[in-house]
Amino acid sequence: MIENTDTGQEPKENPINKISEKQSEEIISSVETDMINTNQKSENRDTHAHHQHHAPGKKFRHYFFEFFMLFLAVFCGFLTENLRENKVEKDWEKVYMNNLYQDLTSDTTIYSNYDNYTSEFFNKVDSLVMLMKSPERDTHLSKIYFLARTATLKSLTLFPNERTFDQMKYSGYLRLISNRQVADSVSSYYNSLKGIVFFNEIIKDCLSDYRTVMGKVFDAEILFKILKEGKEQKSDSAKLLSNDALVINELLTKAQYLYGSSLLQKDRGMECSHSAQNLIELIKKEYHFE
Repeated sequence: MIENTDTGQEPKENPINKISEKQSEEIISSVETDMINTNQKSENRDTHAHHQHHAPGKKFRHYFFEFFMLFLAVFCGFLTENLRENKVEKDWEKVYMNNLYQDLTSDTTIYSNYDNYTSEFFNKVDSLVMLMKSPERDTHLSKIYFLARTATLKSLTLFPNERTFDQMKYSGYLRLISNRQVADSVSSYYNSLKGIVFFNEIIKDCLSDYRTVMGKVFDAEILFKILKEGKEQKSDSAKLLSNDALVINELLTKAQYLYGSSLLQKDRGMECSHSAQNLIELIKKEYHFE
């Protein structure tokens, strides 16, 4: 038998469905609330950042002022460092030029001494040639020995002082010479010394040749006594090892070449001495040296 369910009343709501619908509404409401809060926070952050970017006092002039102050600080630091370096270089310039001044003064003494040495050498060679060619040569052998040996005792090479110039050249400090006239004069003077170096080599070769031929003509024992005692050796037994005219002529020819190269070196030394004197006066005037 089938029951009649149509009683004329509305059916009652299912409690389970009612609870589910309520929970769904609460979840939806909660999600929407979170989304709204999140959007509001995002908007608040954007608004805060926007306000920060355009905060009062942070306009274009403010940033320009900050840039200008930074630039000014860097520029002043650079300027201070540059001034400090310039002062240091000026101090070094004066030190080096003082040393160069001392070297040049020393050079003038070297040139003067060389002039005296070579003048003495020239006189001895003149006397040696005259006595060796004399018909009475054998009566002057003590004198001949002394002249032949002592003529070359003192150095015939010339060595000006290039210490400070070399230091400045190899360290790059020649650039410290601020006065162009002084710088040009320094370069010109020290370039002229290359000629002295060239003649030194020629003199060394001529001196070696002269000494070699001396061994063919003179007794080494007597020459050694002259070297040790520094005076003529009075001896009746003194004689030449060779009276051959060709050997004697070779000796005098070698002496003559040594004479000539030393004479050229002397003239060059005098020219350099004048240049050194002029440079000394120029440096004294520029750097106020006494």
